[in-house]
Amino acid sequence: MELLVIVLNKTEFLSEILQGFVEKGIKGATIIDSAGMGHLIANHFPFFASYADLSGSNENHSKTIFTVVNSCDEKDNAVNVVEEVLGDITKPDSAFLFSVPVNFVKGITINPCGV
Repeated sequence: MELLVIVLNKTEFLSEILQGFVEKGIKGATIIDSAGMGHLIANHFPFFASYADLSGSNENHSKTIFTVVNSCDEKDNAVNVVEEVLGDITKPDSAFLFSVPVNFVKGITINPCGV
């Protein structure tokens, strides 16, 4: 099991990504509002504001999606959904993602076989 974390800067694509998850059998995710350090610093220190404006984004907030996946295939499916919806995520202000191992889960039902 892994926790897949997706920081989505292009929040207008959230629904499309979640729909893709459902279509790929990814049954649950938690979404929270988040903000990047650069945007927060720019709001508090005017010197940095010009650098934040270079991104061309007026949106100061992101959505962070957390989902526990049971297998590498399920993780790959989730990553593929994000890339299919957003395109090249290496472009600034699109998204980034990472996963970490999950050693313990309580309170949700996880099928260790990913079925």
